[in-house]
Amino acid sequence: VQLATENPASTTHASDPRALRRDEASYVCDSGGEEIVIPIDPSGGASQEYVEDCPVCCCPNVIHVEFDEDGEPNVWAHRE
Repeated sequence: VQLATENPASTTHASDPRALRRDEASYVCDSGGEEIVIPIDPSGGASQEYVEDCPVCCCPNVIHVEFDEDGEPNVWAHRE
């Protein structure tokens, strides 16, 4: 089990060229290694955490979304 620490390889910032839109971001599944695109919603608070099954390998991931002072999201995940 991995602790809730940021993994730079699985982090995408909205300003990153890989980011799709302002309301989407991605993380890399810790189990299967797939890049997963998720919707993000700043109205949920500046720091969000929830569990979601990977749509590719079905393993549960704890998703972390944090918004900086400029509203830019930082997203990462680890296995539940």
